[in-house]
Amino acid sequence: MKSLMDQLWAMLTFWRAPKSIEVGKDFSFHDFEDSDLTGILILRPEYEGVIYYYTNASIEEVGMGARLKFGYQVVKPGNHNKKDLENSEEFVTMLGDILSQIILSETQIESPRKIYSEESDL
Repeated sequence: MKSLMDQLWAMLTFWRAPKSIEVGKDFSFHDFEDSDLTGILILRPEYEGVIYYYTNASIEEVGMGARLKFGYQVVKPGNHNKKDLENSEEFVTMLGDILSQIILSETQIESPRKIYSEESDL
């Protein structure tokens, strides 16, 4: 039986398939020198050089579908004004598309996990 999150994710991807976003072409992962955080470096020309990270993410059930909700923090705005980025619906939509691609690629890579409710005899 699918978990609630699996069901919500299936609804989300059914109702809104993410645009064609590719790691290495549209974005890459960015390791910060003095932190355990991994950021995202945008490679697309319209936002090239912007580095950010996600602060949280969740899937919210909305009627018969689902909505991906997330927070983010812009670390380096590149050649852009940070406030303009935060107020840009196009920018935030692209961040959602990138997060969707990351989640989808992770679910394709990971093997299904099994939860065992029996106690270990260790």
